[in-house]
Amino acid sequence: MQKPKLTKLNFSYKRNDTDLWVLNTNDIPVDKNLIKDQQIVHFSPKSFGGNHKHPRTEWFVGIGDLEFIWLDGNGKESRVHMNPNGQIFLIEVPPYLPHAVINQSDSRTGILFELADAKMSDVVEVEIVK
Repeated sequence: MQKPKLTKLNFSYKRNDTDLWVLNTNDIPVDKNLIKDQQIVHFSPKSFGGNHKHPRTEWFVGIGDLEFIWLDGNGKESRVHMNPNGQIFLIEVPPYLPHAVINQSDSRTGILFELADAKMSDVVEVEIVK
């Protein structure tokens, strides 16, 4: 059964007296030779993206109140917060895994840094978030 892989990331730098932190993209544990596409995605409050599956592998780093949602091979939905209590995660999305990302915040934007091993192609829409 396919499912996403979550890896806890450490900040490259964090100030203890504020909520300021830095994550150097070179510190993200993905083989840089695999990366063929990358985006920064802005999520307004309560917006979502995805609701699809495709043949490429993606790696996500979400900042804010973003939730990653996926369906297993039986159509069962699972969810994980992408930035719980300020912790950041790398989520590896395997090919053909139906998935979506939603900003659960009523008032704050969310940001998704997305890496992929190919340009987007052969997308199949899958209704996950309604």
